[in-house]
Amino acid sequence: MRRKLLALIRTKTPEQALATAEALATGGITSLEIPLTMPEAVQVLKALAPRHDLTVGAGTVLNKEQAEVALEAGARFLVCPIGDVSLVSLCREAGAVSVLGALTPTEILMAHRVGADVVKIFPVDALGGPRFVRAVLEALPPLPLMVEGGATLENLPDYLGLPIRLIALGEALIVPRLVAKGAYAAISARARDYVLLVDRRKGSR
Repeated sequence: MRRKLLALIRTKTPEQALATAEALATGGITSLEIPLTMPEAVQVLKALAPRHDLTVGAGTVLNKEQAEVALEAGARFLVCPIGDVSLVSLCREAGAVSVLGALTPTEILMAHRVGADVVKIFPVDALGGPRFVRAVLEALPPLPLMVEGGATLENLPDYLGLPIRLIALGEALIVPRLVAKGAYAAISARARDYVLLVDRRKGSR
């Protein structure tokens, strides 16, 4: 997944989801998560999965049955908000990436030890955002981590300063009122702003 950024597409219709995906790709964000709680999420996955310019996966995967449906639809990664170990072996067999949710230091390390490719710290904003993550990581070895919950343009530099692999972006990037208005060019512009921040950070190292 490029540039550390993963966009969570939660829209009211599949048409909006597809248009949003196109807008994000135009803005330079090409790693997309489609939550299974979204209307016709599987159809959206099937439409986007064949595209070589995108890395598309399923989110809010809560059990084996949902995982199998998402993988069949072409999901290249599965994101589970909890530590469901069964998803690890399913992803491994399908050649997909498994992302398990955790919050406490114990949960984070256990998710890694059971074989999760990436551990999602969620909901990170509820416990202090970057400050919480930094404090937790001081006690843990280097791990492939993703943060979700509350990342914005304002605090993105703080997250980029942490040793994490991915930053999930939700409504701060895909603003619901912009989607409702069909203002997809504005979403592309917001995506470019996030990408620019990441690239600037890389360039300053």
